[in-house]
Amino acid sequence: MSSRIHPQARTTPKIRQEIKDSGLSDRQAAKVFNISR
Repeated sequence: MSSRIHPQARTTPKIRQEIKDSGLSDRQAAKVFNISR
């Protein structure tokens, strides 16, 4: 089953899994993955 990504999505399912597996704090992950606003 493939997931559909919202046109305005800032991350893909793969990136979200990498963030979960990274062990970083939310703030650190946002900086590393360039997803903070």
